[in-house]
Amino acid sequence: MGELVKQPDDASSRRPGPDGDWPYETRGVKIAGENPMIVLYRPGGDEVVAIASMWTSTWSEAGQGRALVIWADPEATGLGDLAPVGIFTDNPELAAFVWSNFYNDYDPIHGRGIEEAPVRDARFTEQADGRRLHRISCISGATTIELEWRDVVELFHAVTYPTGYEVSVVAAPCADASIAVNGQRAMGEIHRPEGWFKSSAMLAFAETWIALPTEADGGG
Repeated sequence: MGELVKQPDDASSRRPGPDGDWPYETRGVKIAGENPMIVLYRPGGDEVVAIASMWTSTWSEAGQGRALVIWADPEATGLGDLAPVGIFTDNPELAAFVWSNFYNDYDPIHGRGIEEAPVRDARFTEQADGRRLHRISCISGATTIELEWRDVVELFHAVTYPTGYEVSVVAAPCADASIAVNGQRAMGEIHRPEGWFKSSAMLAFAETWIALPTEADGGG
């Protein structure tokens, strides 16, 4: 979400440390945590058939917790009535906060019915096995959604600038990923490379959103 921008490394513009040592700067944080994503496409094409964006808030203005923003095309994915649409969360305030603040620049997720769908209570479990596998399960009533990322290709730090924010993240693009509902795997494939994350399936660690000053705040 947003274009990768490299900022000049100008240490002289930063304040000296409290003991006159290395430079430092402090800024307010909107949210900090993790935000891995999976975007599936129709095999052999460019049509998006499923999007899953998983937020884990270690700290935010709406508190801690998790929120899964998800949409799947019932026919294209083969999920039929199982195809999830909406936000699943263990913190409804976080769900509303994430949706209203962080999706302005991500057009593919708009107009999918997420705005109208009721927020659903859920609990989450997570399993990680290094570079080989990362799995998050979302359980809501009789529905279990499993997100899997497999085979991390590389790991790098990036800074990007969605409208109104600076976002810092440790990104881990993956070679493969899947979305399954009640054991039924959605049909679709990831794209590699794609965008500056280099894959439409990526893990995102230490993701931090910082609100940039606006003209009303006296910023540029």
